[in-house]
Amino acid sequence: MIAVFYIASIIAVFASIKVICSLRVDKAILYLTISFFATALIFILLGTYLSVVLYTLLFIGGTVTLFILVANILQIRIDNVETSRNGISPKIWLVPLVLAFILLVMLIYGVVSTDYTQFKEPQELTHEMSIYAYILMVELAVFLLLGTAVIAYHFMHRFLSEK
Repeated sequence: MIAVFYIASIIAVFASIKVICSLRVDKAILYLTISFFATALIFILLGTYLSVVLYTLLFIGGTVTLFILVANILQIRIDNVETSRNGISPKIWLVPLVLAFILLVMLIYGVVSTDYTQFKEPQELTHEMSIYAYILMVELAVFLLLGTAVIAYHFMHRFLSEK
């Protein structure tokens, strides 16, 4: 569990630095989402489940999803994709998707490798931790699917425009 904590911390710090340094808003939003995912994973490991609920529902679920939806998804037009000026570029999604995949693998590893027999009340703690871990896993999987859908859209558009 210590390794999961350190990897999630490194990803959170790296993603936060990329949020500050990025010049494009959509790129900053993607890295902000990864930073929130990593922080939620850290809160799960620390056992502060109220913070996990606030991060998943308010920050990731509401604010960031709304920004991604308004700033990117609704701005897909044929001319933007052809010129690649204002549309969603597949290159922007590459590093955040890799970081999200690493977080998902670390979260699965953390849940599977935890020894739940050492807890005083194993049923309650296991149930409480696993609910929030599974919610975070679903959100990471949805984020990965969203990124792959955007990349697939671009590849199909290029493939069909070549024919």
